[in-house]
Amino acid sequence: MKNLKLIILFCVILLASPIVAQDWYFSIDEYRDAKYDALSGVQRLLIVNNALIQPDDFGHSSVLDGVNQSSVKIDLSKALLYSMFSLTQTLEGSMLDAVELLDISQNSSTNYYSRELLSPSNVQILLQRYNVDALLVLNQLVVYDVLESFLSEGGHYAYLQAFAQSHWSIYYADQNRHDYSITYADTLLWESDLEYTRAQALNQLPDRQEALLYLAGELGDEFGRCLMPSWVTVRRYLYDHSNDAIQEGIEAFRYQRWEEAVSHWQVLVQEVGFRYTKGDKKTAAIAAANISIAYELLGDYALACDYANVACRLFGALKNAWGRQQRVNMRYYLEQLQMKQVKVNAL
Repeated sequence: MKNLKLIILFCVILLASPIVAQDWYFSIDEYRDAKYDALSGVQRLLIVNNALIQPDDFGHSSVLDGVNQSSVKIDLSKALLYSMFSLTQTLEGSMLDAVELLDISQNSSTNYYSRELLSPSNVQILLQRYNVDALLVLNQLVVYDVLESFLSEGGHYAYLQAFAQSHWSIYYADQNRHDYSITYADTLLWESDLEYTRAQALNQLPDRQEALLYLAGELGDEFGRCLMPSWVTVRRYLYDHSNDAIQEGIEAFRYQRWEEAVSHWQVLVQEVGFRYTKGDKKTAAIAAANISIAYELLGDYALACDYANVACRLFGALKNAWGRQQRVNMRYYLEQLQMKQVKVNAL
């Protein structure tokens, strides 16, 4: 949109949650265009379940202190409903005139691993029966996860990372519009603090079934937001560290002194050197990640991307599980920054 306005609100508060490794977060309210224009011109929509329930023993991995656990089973029979109901609620709050949900699966197959689409005749029957402009059909939902615990430097560490992938089709009553297919995925991570025993670390993680069902609901909600322009609230996490410069930067950040915070953190990145081969890489990575967030708030998305790239490289250089995971987190954040930069360049 040429008249795009980015309005940013923020609030820094203490977070006590195992979802990420950082300790401080603040919220940003952003106006987002629809990522997909599949529902443009649609006023009446029917959301249709055409998927099969995932088998209990599919997609779950557990590795405890390097030992793979076999026969992990989790009941995800409610995952489809969580995802579709969440999607329905999100779209009901949009500019559509009417949104209905057909939650009973239209898929008569018994093979979960083979995706089946609605037949053309069934598409026409549903369009006419419900008198809608379009069908939004869930053809497949796959939820999988990795639970791992291991002895790290200083204690036992555990994490649960969940992934969800979905396939959707959109069919239109208007014969001049082509059908639309979308694959949409989401992920969530829960981490423990370092603990004395493995059991203590694992106990910090959420119930596994509840976590996966929560992700299924989040996927539906986030997918709905991609289909319609909306205001969304996102979190930005600051990495905490005992280093004095990191602490001084966080203190300045809390009082909205962004440039001062950057000045504290930049010293740590510079100490590592251009090729990032010397110095304290972990502290420098944390500093670079925090600088990236500060530049995002200042509206300089180019510099924010530059420092996010530096953080990715430094986290990757740590050569441990924590560093690898933070690199994944930063790469996802970098993608969000790059999308903002594209929008600004288009204005």
